[in-house]
Amino acid sequence: MPPDTQATSDSDLESIISIKEIKSKSRRNSTGPKYFCSISNCGASFKRLDQLDRHEYHHTGVKKHACSYEGCNKTYSIVTHLKRHLRTTHERIKPAEKNVNCTIENCDKVFYSVCNMQRHIREVHENPKIYKCTYCGEKFTQKLKMRRHEIIKHTGEYPHNCSKCSKGFYQKWQYESHISICKIYPCTDCEETFDKWSLYTKHCKQTLHGRLRYKCEHCPSTYNKPSELKAHVAAKHLTDEQQITYKCTQEGCTRFYIYERNLKQHMLTAHNGRRFACTVENCYRVFRSSQNLTKHNQKGDHTNTNIKKVNKKSKTARKKRKDKGQSLISNLTKLSAIVVDKKLDKLLRAREDDALSAVAEEMIKQTEEDITDIETELN
Repeated sequence: MPPDTQATSDSDLESIISIKEIKSKSRRNSTGPKYFCSISNCGASFKRLDQLDRHEYHHTGVKKHACSYEGCNKTYSIVTHLKRHLRTTHERIKPAEKNVNCTIENCDKVFYSVCNMQRHIREVHENPKIYKCTYCGEKFTQKLKMRRHEIIKHTGEYPHNCSKCSKGFYQKWQYESHISICKIYPCTDCEETFDKWSLYTKHCKQTLHGRLRYKCEHCPSTYNKPSELKAHVAAKHLTDEQQITYKCTQEGCTRFYIYERNLKQHMLTAHNGRRFACTVENCYRVFRSSQNLTKHNQKGDHTNTNIKKVNKKSKTARKKRKDKGQSLISNLTKLSAIVVDKKLDKLLRAREDDALSAVAEEMIKQTEEDITDIETELN
């Protein structure tokens, strides 16, 4: 039966009544929950989709609504937040500008949209929500800020506390997300605990828990290696006759040391010519050890009075070459004892084939002459 028509029979009246009953049932069903939690053993239901998204995010901690635009990595836990991001970031033709002023007198607030301005009027001017602290009477516009103030300033008791690290949280979803990543590293040798692996390893290095230490029998000193303990005993607790000394092996040097590293440093600086030069500009000071160079830099004394430059050329004359004034000849002519002219010798130095064959013929000829001379002498 079409709408806006009068019922003329009993059948028409029955159809109208059935249509009204169907509409009333649909209206009653529409007021009930529409969205149900997908997490097993939860059973929570909600009338709005954003309420369901917020609830499931507290379960999983995963933001399942991601932006589909290329190069944008934004993700949101609530679908309405994603839609607002798309509308304000990617679908906006012009950049956002605050050009909507508050209509309330003596209010200088400016907003991006009329909707934001109306929300401001409703929450601030018409029906402001004021939450008072139960301990000091301070007022807040948000209940969460009021609770945070009461915990920090007055009670110190958080509604949700981690059993591992004893950290407190204002909201349950913060506590649940923290539990999944909370790790505590207790020290096995003391009562200290650490929430980071780097702090735990640093503590172990400083206190040397779990490592064998070598204690001196004569004093309270302890060392990490037996070689360090041995060097300590040899240097501090042995008599002059028992001490192991390291003597310098250079002729004419009578220096000796208790530690081998000191002897090596002495050999490098005193006999091998190792020096440590200052790197400051126009400072030419040179030292025998790095410790002296460090002291020099700490003092800041970079004056160069009566100090010669390191790179200054020596005035001593260079040694003359042994072959000075002699003509250069090839090694082949030296070994074969054959005298050749300068042109041929130059070709020999260049490894020319014709020159090598000419020298070979000359050597054969000279050997034949030597053989004939020997035979004539024997006859």
